[in-house]
Amino acid sequence: MSKVIRVATWNVNSLRTRLPHVEGWLDTHSPDVLCLQETKVEDTLFPLETFTQRGLHVALHGQKSYNGVALVSKYPLEDVAMGFGAENLPDIFAAQTRLIAATVQGIRIISAYVPNGESPTSEKFAFKEAFYGHLTTYVTRALQKYPKLVICGDFNIAADERDIANPERSVKQVLFTPQERQWLRDFQTTNNLTDSFRQTSQEGGVYSWYDYRTYGRNPNTGARIDYLFTSPALTPHITAVEHHQPERTKPQPSDHIPVTLDLTL
Repeated sequence: MSKVIRVATWNVNSLRTRLPHVEGWLDTHSPDVLCLQETKVEDTLFPLETFTQRGLHVALHGQKSYNGVALVSKYPLEDVAMGFGAENLPDIFAAQTRLIAATVQGIRIISAYVPNGESPTSEKFAFKEAFYGHLTTYVTRALQKYPKLVICGDFNIAADERDIANPERSVKQVLFTPQERQWLRDFQTTNNLTDSFRQTSQEGGVYSWYDYRTYGRNPNTGARIDYLFTSPALTPHITAVEHHQPERTKPQPSDHIPVTLDLTL
């Protein structure tokens, strides 16, 4: 018998602030695995009981006020790993909690929070490029051990003109420069990863992020920067991808919405 595994990704932009939203969404949509980014909370202060009282398993990799990733699962989380796990990387890659992985029901699940980059002329832009280089290598290594792999999260790049409002204006801005789009393409092609949404739809104007300062609550002006990428072993099993726009209508929403991937195995 086949079964559906639902994997969700959501940059909550402060878990403790959005906790009521996360609880309500979990109870309604019941994903098998929820990958969180930008939790912005130290592990000792993570609202663990919210999830464990629902019978869920949790893996954390957080820090005070910034970054933070987590995995929440209906099933046990096996072989949990945090960060790149590589030697000889600059300290900044260990200091920022942007990557966590675990195996769930035979599938390697990675939650990633890629740096924003701030502006094309900033040092943070160079850090973003370096992060993509290390992330590409990290996934290459992971695939050797885990052929069934999903890497999802906030990648902070819109892949093409369909994925961002006003592409002509945005091309010189962070998230949509030609350099960044090339980093994302290289990340995908090097590891033969599939953008699961594009496997199911070629529609434009489907967004996952809305700038608080300029986009507000208008569902037609945003960017698609949250992805669920699948390895070749899982790509044939993609059956649905959904962007959960109603979350943007709630009081004090995150600037990102949840995105879900259904795999029929």
